[in-house]
Amino acid sequence: MKSALDGIQKIVEWTMGLLLAAMVVMVFGNAAGRYLFNTGLAASEELSRLAFVWLVFLGAVIGVRERTHVGVDMLLLRLPRWGKLACLVFCNLLILYALWLLAEGSWLQTLVGLNSHSPVTGVPLAAFALAALVAAVLMGLLYVGDLFRALTGRLEEDELIQVREVADDDVHKLTRDGSASHKN
Repeated sequence: MKSALDGIQKIVEWTMGLLLAAMVVMVFGNAAGRYLFNTGLAASEELSRLAFVWLVFLGAVIGVRERTHVGVDMLLLRLPRWGKLACLVFCNLLILYALWLLAEGSWLQTLVGLNSHSPVTGVPLAAFALAALVAAVLMGLLYVGDLFRALTGRLEEDELIQVREVADDDVHKLTRDGSASHKN
């Protein structure tokens, strides 16, 4: 399963790279065209916006997969394994509910957007809401997988904390003069 998730992550990362490259080309081309030739491509603004929306939502999925979203773990670090497990299950259930709401709302917006089109390119506005729907489903699958592994006892101790720890070197870089010490 991990290799399948790694493969999907690679595809998402490559897609994000292509979207970013397309955005750079479109925005730079449009700015250069307006400056040099006093004209630009009207479609580049709409397509760049669409690429940016997809980039943000796909990045959120990668953040969930790599556990890099912001989290506070002061209390969690002091709990025994069963307490960490209980918190993880409770938090994952809350997150799954929020993702359900996001998926439901974005599904409705996708349906509404099928009948509305952007003025220049004619792309259905459903393409914007579809990014949120895809992200909600992918993140939901990741959280369901973690929940299943937690309830079956297959989750490692370090995976019970949803946030990766910051290395000591990174903490020193974040301080003003680097002289503060970091205690575990």
